[in-house]
Amino acid sequence: MRTVSGKSGLGRGRKQFCGKTFSRQETGTEAEETGNGTGNILIAYFSWSGNTEAVAGMIQEEVGGDLFEIAPAEPYTEDYDTLLEIAQTEQQEEARPELAAQVENWDSYDIIFVGYPNWWYGVPMALLSFLEQNDLSGKQVYLFCSHGTGGLANSVELITEAAPAAEISDNIFDCYEEEAASSEEEIRSWVGELGFGGDESGTNTADQQAE
Repeated sequence: MRTVSGKSGLGRGRKQFCGKTFSRQETGTEAEETGNGTGNILIAYFSWSGNTEAVAGMIQEEVGGDLFEIAPAEPYTEDYDTLLEIAQTEQQEEARPELAAQVENWDSYDIIFVGYPNWWYGVPMALLSFLEQNDLSGKQVYLFCSHGTGGLANSVELITEAAPAAEISDNIFDCYEEEAASSEEEIRSWVGELGFGGDESGTNTADQQAE
């Protein structure tokens, strides 16, 4: 398993939209080897508070693959109320923020897990930047979302519009943000439903039949 994300500059331990706050583990621009895993899986996530990041890490523990943090080139504010205003304005303007880093060797990934929080009943606009800048044609995509009371809201529709050529599974993992840190069993069950499992060598495999 590797971490391939660039340093986001988002800082540590911020208040989140709902629930518990996690400390973030910042990474440099160099890929970091963290264990054994399949090389064709990418776990890309946007996480302002750290909740979605926590879920992404648990998914990596189960399926292997590489982690990539989707982060804007200009870091968001650490002030919660100001962030709400920025997020709403970006949605109204249909903004596509520039990203801090790009995925190297994109074509080597066949399976993409995409994680995000529910922002204003939609998605962070940086997530749409990521989806539109990368060709997801023929790639199997699995979504995971952390949220407050809004659930998935319109997020799936927005993602589908941004990545029309992707094969997006309708089996989506979502959890309340305050439950993100304790979702290990639910995540293990979810990836099992998707067809991921370990063999004796520790390499994870997936059933990629069309859903």
